Amino acid sequence: MKTLRILGVILALLLTVSGCSIRSSQLSSIIDFARGPTENYADSAWVIGYGDYRAQVQAVSFEGGILFSNNLGDQAFFDGWTITRAAGLGLRRGSWSVRDDAAGRHFSRRSRLTSYPACAPWVKEMQSNVIKFTQSCQGSAEYSNSILVNEKGEIVIIRQSLNAGASFVTLKKL
Repeated sequence: MKTLRILGVILALLLTVSGCSIRSSQLSSIIDFARGPTENYADSAWVIGYGDYRAQVQAVSFEGGILFSNNLGDQAFFDGWTITRAAGLGLRRGSWSVRDDAAGRHFSRRSRLTSYPACAPWVKEMQSNVIKFTQSCQGSAEYSNSILVNEKGEIVIIRQSLNAGASFVTLKKL
């Protein structure tokens, strides 16, 4: 009786596995879908800097913003106005977040939260065919965040503080 049960289980497994087989055309479709269209990623190359640290990152568009990242563990998420999260940047356990709400601007580094008054609204200024957006903020001292947009309407430089003006992360389009 025990042998009959084992044979029944093996037979059931064989029938289940054979029912889930993937034909090569199905596999090819799945692989093609996962690969996505072939694109030239040279247009998405940027350099990220923090203090003396510099590294190349790639910009990838996501819902809600752009992720700049590389295989070294450097990451910065830009929501269109603010770098809201960053990691790596040449530091082993570097991890930052920035959050704005009605109470002000909140910085978090390694689960340590500091809060300051809300930053002023962005100010737009034309400078010889480029637009510079500047935002004044109060941290440990007054500081400014900036975004530079070229004549094609593309953001080419993002410079923002992740820690209330003590230091800045800069993203420059290559």
